Amino acid sequence: KVLYGATDDELKAARKQIQDTISSNDKVVVYTYGLSPFSSEASAVLDEMKIQYKKIEVGLEWFLLDKEQSILRAALLEVTDQSSLPQIFIHGKHIGGLFTGGGGGGLATLKESSKLQKLLQKDDNDDTTTTTEEESLLS
Repeated sequence: KVLYGATDDELKAARKQIQDTISSNDKVVVYTYGLSPFSSEASAVLDEMKIQYKKIEVGLEWFLLDKEQSILRAALLEVTDQSSLPQIFIHGKHIGGLFTGGGGGGLATLKESSKLQKLLQKDDNDDTTTTTEEESLLS
């Protein structure tokens, strides 16, 4: 079966790559387009707040993607139900883009509501923030 020009095996490998990346030691992972103003603004918000993050540039823009980059974008869509970039993950959880997605209205809304800092303060070894608490921060 071929989907988005990719085989099942190619999409499976891309989903695994995403899962491995967002499960890494990086608290924040951002998938971006190099020429996207929304991606640039998301990076600027994180930089302004002095938040360290891993930035993965999928490509310059959606219409300039090669096959491998297109497969990664398709896998991100499958993982998050969001096709636009940026796509931001905190502690492996998808928070959406700059203004949309993730249940919490994206990075800008989380920042304005002070929920972003609470999400970032959760340490991977700290059991004081439960999944229910995390979900409430994203709603």
